[in-house]
Amino acid sequence: MGFFYTPLPLWLAIGGWIVTAGVLALAIWKNPFRRLQDGTLQHVWFGIVVAVTVLWACNTWFEDGPAIHLLGATLMVTLFDWQLALVGMAVTSGLAAVVLDASWPGVPVTFILFGALPVAVSSLLQKAIQAWIPRSLFVFIVGHGFLTSACAVAVACSAGLLLEIVLANGELIIPAGFMLAAALLVAGEALFTGVFTILITVYRPTWITTFDVRRYRLDRGPRV
Repeated sequence: MGFFYTPLPLWLAIGGWIVTAGVLALAIWKNPFRRLQDGTLQHVWFGIVVAVTVLWACNTWFEDGPAIHLLGATLMVTLFDWQLALVGMAVTSGLAAVVLDASWPGVPVTFILFGALPVAVSSLLQKAIQAWIPRSLFVFIVGHGFLTSACAVAVACSAGLLLEIVLANGELIIPAGFMLAAALLVAGEALFTGVFTILITVYRPTWITTFDVRRYRLDRGPRV
C-alpha cells in the first residue's frame, strides 16, 4: 500500500527513516513488551501482526496513483495500546515490504501514514470515548470497534492522497473510482474491526489489555 513503489525525493526518504526511528524509540521507551509476559498474549500479538500483514498484501491499485487496503491498526490499539500497536505496525510494514518486494526507501513513509497515523488517531479517539462517554458494552464495541477504525482509515486515506498530490506538484488526477473505493474501505475496516471486537469481548475478554474490562462489564472475574 501507499508508497512502497513510489519514487520519493531523497529528503522525504531520509526524513521518513528519521521520523520512524523517533516514533519507535518513543513507543519502546517504557518497555511496552511487559504486556506480553503472558504466553497467550504473545501468541495473540504475533498472530495479529501476521494477519495484518496478509491484509496489507491485498491491495487495490488506481492506475499510477493511490493504493488502498485494510489496515488493522485500530484492533491492535484496542488490544495492546498504542505502543505495542506502533511496534506491530512497524513489523507489518517491514514484512509487507518483503512479501511485496517493495522499495525500501518507501517503507518508513508508508509506515508513518498507514501505520503510525491510524494508531495515533485510534488511540486519541479511544481515550476521548473512555473519558467523555458513559461506559457500557455497547459503547465499547461501537466506539472502539466500528467508529474509531472508520475514522482512522479515513484519515490515513486522506493523508496518503494528499502526499500523492504534493509529490505530483498538484497535477495528480484523482482516479474516478478512488472516492467510492475509499468509502467502501472505510466501511470494510469498520466491519472487520467491529466484528472482531465483538467476538473478542464475548469469548476472550482477557485479550483486551488496554482497559479494565470490569468497567465495561465484559468480564466478572479479575484481570489476567
